[in-house]
Amino acid sequence: MATAGIFNFIQVSDRIGTGGQPTREQLEAARDEGYQAVINLAPSDAENFALADEEHVVTDLGLIYHHIPVAWTDPRPEQFAAFCAAMQQVGDRKVLIHCAANYRVTAFFSSYAIRHLGWTTEQADALVSRIWNSNPRYAMDDIWRRYIAAIRTP
Repeated sequence: MATAGIFNFIQVSDRIGTGGQPTREQLEAARDEGYQAVINLAPSDAENFALADEEHVVTDLGLIYHHIPVAWTDPRPEQFAAFCAAMQQVGDRKVLIHCAANYRVTAFFSSYAIRHLGWTTEQADALVSRIWNSNPRYAMDDIWRRYIAAIRTP
């Protein structure tokens, strides 16, 4: 699978893949692997990470595209609400959810999974830990700890 080459890629289920910023070629591969939608949580100006004109690249591939830019130092509750709405719109389609390095995504998706997919806190924490504990440079700080706690609570 070419999508497995996406930075910090995790195949969460048959229908959900998460990762860091994919290249144009990796987005093509995702389409070829049956992905039908992309949700991007990275800001368009994410330094050294953003794919220029990603929305057009994705839609030209025939995929549904949702962009919810989340600032690293200022994640907001309304962004999680927009993510939940995007997931509802995606429905049963196969979706690739990405940001710059899969940190934002694991925080958002794990919280979504608790609230909408019946995941336990332990399952959600295990997904978050796979990424957040992999690089001490990006250890979870109080901003993200508080944010995750807030969005996991209905």
